[in-house]
Amino acid sequence: MPFPFKNLLLMVLMMASAALAAAIRPTASLADERPPIDLAAMVPGQFGPWREQLNVAVQIVDPEQQATIDAIYTQTLARTYVHANGYRVMLSIAYGKNQSDNLQLHKPEVCYPAQGFKLEKLERVPLNLLDRPITATRMETYLGQRHEPVTYWTVVGDHITTTGIDKKLTEMRYGLRGRVPDGMLVRVSSIDRDTPNAHRIQAEFSAALVAAIAPEHRARFSGVGAAPALLHTTAP
Repeated sequence: MPFPFKNLLLMVLMMASAALAAAIRPTASLADERPPIDLAAMVPGQFGPWREQLNVAVQIVDPEQQATIDAIYTQTLARTYVHANGYRVMLSIAYGKNQSDNLQLHKPEVCYPAQGFKLEKLERVPLNLLDRPITATRMETYLGQRHEPVTYWTVVGDHITTTGIDKKLTEMRYGLRGRVPDGMLVRVSSIDRDTPNAHRIQAEFSAALVAAIAPEHRARFSGVGAAPALLHTTAP
């Protein structure tokens, strides 16, 4: 029985599509073309009225959760900073060298409920870093009597991403240049029942933090002030 022409055509198209996908799949790591990330060294322990609070009790992490964190992220940094007036802010930074489909930054609106927190509110808001607005996400979370407002933003390569579609499009743009981008999630939170006050202080803290980072590294933490050479790298 003759093989139907349309089936043959479909098979050829499928094979061509698979070959094209393999050909354009990015193989070079953007992170390998840039100075290595060292969160502990790059993030200052003191800036302006803020200083790192040392000897803070270490939170015990479930072994399975820790294994997931280790698989997803290349580096993580968790610190508590205290203002000269005594107000405390918790900073958490997660860096992943490879933002491929199976290694993705986990957003706080997923992680917090997974740890038992109740998510009350989530909104996208402008956040001024280096006198330029980026889009950040604010959350209100509760765990029993613990009220923890959160502000966070994500950077893929040198670009702020907010939604899953935005993130995927950014990854595709790098992929078309043969690069697998790295990614960073910066989260700022505080224990405060006054949510507007917490978010205001978190915004001030975030701006001061990014301004205190060395100029050559700021874009990787904020998506602001990226060098053109990094944004327009092309595959060899």
